[in-house]
Amino acid sequence: MVSFDVVSLYKFVPVHEAIQEAADRLYCGKFEVPPVSKETFVKLLQLSSTDVAMATHDGYYVQKDGLAMGSPPAPQLANIWLANKEAKIKDDAKLFERYMDDIIRTIKAENIDEKLTQINNLHPNLKFTIELEKEGKIPFLDMLLIRKGNCVESTWYCKPTDTGLVMNFQALAPKRYKRGVVSGFVHRIYRACSTWENFHISLNKAKEILEKNQYPPPFYEEVIAKTLEKIMGPQEHNEKIDGNEEDTSGQKRYIVTMQFRGSTTEQFVRKLKACGAPIQVILILRKLRLCLPSLKAPVDKLMKSDVVYKITCSRCKTCYVGKTSRHLATRFAEHRTHSDGPVVQHMKECKIGVKELDVDVLKCVMKGGFQLSIMEALFIRELKPALNTRDEYRDHELTIKI
Repeated sequence: MVSFDVVSLYKFVPVHEAIQEAADRLYCGKFEVPPVSKETFVKLLQLSSTDVAMATHDGYYVQKDGLAMGSPPAPQLANIWLANKEAKIKDDAKLFERYMDDIIRTIKAENIDEKLTQINNLHPNLKFTIELEKEGKIPFLDMLLIRKGNCVESTWYCKPTDTGLVMNFQALAPKRYKRGVVSGFVHRIYRACSTWENFHISLNKAKEILEKNQYPPPFYEEVIAKTLEKIMGPQEHNEKIDGNEEDTSGQKRYIVTMQFRGSTTEQFVRKLKACGAPIQVILILRKLRLCLPSLKAPVDKLMKSDVVYKITCSRCKTCYVGKTSRHLATRFAEHRTHSDGPVVQHMKECKIGVKELDVDVLKCVMKGGFQLSIMEALFIRELKPALNTRDEYRDHELTIKI
């Protein structure tokens, strides 16, 4: 058994070639196509995946080739591009599996060097590294494959660099999150192990990790037992509609995020459930990275999106509050060119130029949408901007209905 790994897959994917391969595969007649032509589909992918602008401490740079990490289309494009080379990588292998850039296959020992040279010549941008089995064992993803004669077994595998650190039992977090850590171990081990003997050995290793993170045996033993009952029992699926779950009564439940602050938060959530509120509360934690300054280059104010902003006249301090899900520079340019808009009208009355308008970001909203409208209404109510004469939220009271 040998394992092939692609060197820096995202960095070296030829984007235009991958986009064309994705379009050819989608529009080959075997799949349901989107409501756009093939040419439009290719153009949309080019707009979203090429010439990506990156903010750095030295200014903005454009990525000329390769896929950007974190780009939504990147995994699919990289996978499709590499999938077209899969048949030549596999050839006559009896055991073959690929997950993105990780490949496992069987091959005769005398053909290994020749095969590595062959697949490295499939494309100028494609470079593979190789790992051979040692003593009949080779790691693949989070599994360790063990060759025993003509059979292959699998067990749970942790890399030598794994620190064994998980959420500490004494951490300020809901108990269900700590139960999730334990059940997560059970699910991963169950999927990775091919025999109950390997499952038992791997589970004992997981228990050692849990105890080093201060999990008491009575706590994790109960969770392990319940998780195994759930795995071995009938599977249940919750139907989701528009990102919101539907409970057994058919009533839609809305997702609400709330920062966890200890037992008080849990009591509040229980009271919400007791009064029949149609919501599902997701508790979030205040992580250390949120308290530390970011090492990333700050985004220029006018390049931010999903923001509530304030435009202030530097002469009379009259202001306007608005929101936009686009770049603030785009929305500000519209204010300056809209002849009937309140900002342009004030510029004429106050006899000022564009440079005498100050633009400030009041709030960045991660999800945008309705939350952006709520933040805009709150700032309008607080600041009472004189130029928001036609704002629909100006005379509204914000209430929570249950």
